[in-house]
Amino acid sequence: MQWNWTAEKTAQWLQPAIEAPYLALRWHQQGFHDFLDNGCGPGRHAMFFAAQGFRVTALDQSEQALDYLQNWAKQDGLSVNPVKGDLFQMPFAPDSFDCIMDYNASYHTDTAGYRRAVAQMRRVLRPGGEVYLTLLSQNDPGFRSAPPESHTDQYTLLHEGGTPHFYGRQEDFPELFLGFSMAMPPREIRTRGPGSNKESIHYHLLLKKEEL
Repeated sequence: MQWNWTAEKTAQWLQPAIEAPYLALRWHQQGFHDFLDNGCGPGRHAMFFAAQGFRVTALDQSEQALDYLQNWAKQDGLSVNPVKGDLFQMPFAPDSFDCIMDYNASYHTDTAGYRRAVAQMRRVLRPGGEVYLTLLSQNDPGFRSAPPESHTDQYTLLHEGGTPHFYGRQEDFPELFLGFSMAMPPREIRTRGPGSNKESIHYHLLLKKEEL
């Protein structure tokens, strides 16, 4: 799926998530340097972490988003490496990154696709590295109230236009995130989009790749 960033005008996509300052401090303290903004969009997290002194790579399938990011980084005098590529088959060598942010990105797929995305993050992350990700929860009102024909399996719901979205369950996390440990307990967070009364529920997870 490629998001239409030309049509997207809301300022939230230009502001880093509230967790970003904590993660930058945590990852600096652990001596991390190489950061991947996975499914970066116009680059709000890539820009934030570049400003904090990380070596930043930003991955997305959208040329429009990457062009926006490249111009933004040039304007602000920051160094960012924008890469066009697939979240489900990343164009990076194993053990390339210390830390990854996958914020509202990889779950835009079906169950098999999400498993591939997790495997790719595990592959490119160094042992002991961390990934912060968000994942739709099956406690989400939209998932629970959707008609049966909108579900392609027990985890996947088709949204408008037939786009699949993967919804997780906490009891499946040990198997789903095999090779990772939980660096902190999972959190479920309720949010509403700008100007919307529609509620969504996401898990927020901080995972550490297990040492070999």
